Amino acid sequence: KSSKKVEQDWQTVERERIADVIRELSKKVPGQVAPYVKQAAPHLAEAVVLMMVAMPYIVQFCSTVKGFVQAMPEKVVYASLGFAVCFFGGAFPATIAAVEAFQMAGGEEAKQCIKMLYQEAKKVQEANAEDESKDADKNGKADAKEIPPQELILRKAQLVLRIVEPETISHGIVGLYTGWIAVMAVLRHKFAKTVTLGERIGGAIYEPLKRFEPTVEELVPEEYRKWVPVAVRWTCKIFAMSIAWWIQRVISAIHSAIKGGLLFGHYLVEFLHEKKIINFTPEQAYLDEAIGWGVALAGLLFQFSWGFHLPFPLNLLLLPVQFVEGFITWSVNSGAEVAL
Repeated sequence: KSSKKVEQDWQTVERERIADVIRELSKKVPGQVAPYVKQAAPHLAEAVVLMMVAMPYIVQFCSTVKGFVQAMPEKVVYASLGFAVCFFGGAFPATIAAVEAFQMAGGEEAKQCIKMLYQEAKKVQEANAEDESKDADKNGKADAKEIPPQELILRKAQLVLRIVEPETISHGIVGLYTGWIAVMAVLRHKFAKTVTLGERIGGAIYEPLKRFEPTVEELVPEEYRKWVPVAVRWTCKIFAMSIAWWIQRVISAIHSAIKGGLLFGHYLVEFLHEKKIINFTPEQAYLDEAIGWGVALAGLLFQFSWGFHLPFPLNLLLLPVQFVEGFITWSVNSGAEVAL
């Protein structure tokens, strides 16, 4: 119980300290935004503290999963990947396309950039932990917890500047940004038809609805009537894009089910042959294709039955991937010139 109370006290102190830092930083942002940043400071601080608490468990989980995957036979890993794509590919069409584009657009170089930035982040983390424990005046309280927010910001900025290697940071950021731009170029070309379809559907919906704008304007206060045309256009736009991406999910579900099922069947048969359970390879028989098409059909029916959504508890376990899917979809849509 005492350790739990200490943990709660630490979270409270850290939350207040981070909130003070955010309030201090709000003085540096444009005047129109500053009040909102200041109001959001407690909530942002809460999010940061929760991330700090959760990070060790996230790292441990990732390490466990990495060790588990590395311990599995390579063919089982590829077969499992094919199975996952077969049953859940329709839920993540943009993410799967981004991974494929990432591999084509210098994926290995981007991985190296991520590793370099991660090593620099670890150096900063270790230095920050040491800085947080310093007590130069020997009063039993860490120096970093006694100074005002503006001094704390300057102290941490100086710490980062001392620890990191500028060339490494520059190379890593430029490499990731270049890779991201290449991936976005591929995705916008790949999903151009989807975005265009959304534009056409949105335009078709908006044309008959815009005649009702005067009626809607009468129902809202005069000072807000100028927003009615914009609200109607954006409602049509969002609805149309949802329809277009749903159609894309259907196409992606069929494609991913076939691709994932055949991948699963191929590597499963190779694994069974490697373990001497069967005496023929995928090239010598049609067993891999029979398994692949059977699994593909099952995966496609599964995706349709769930409406391209994830069942519980996978929807919670894969929540980060769903955020990535949403961000990539938004990036593709925002990069297109869709004027309704």
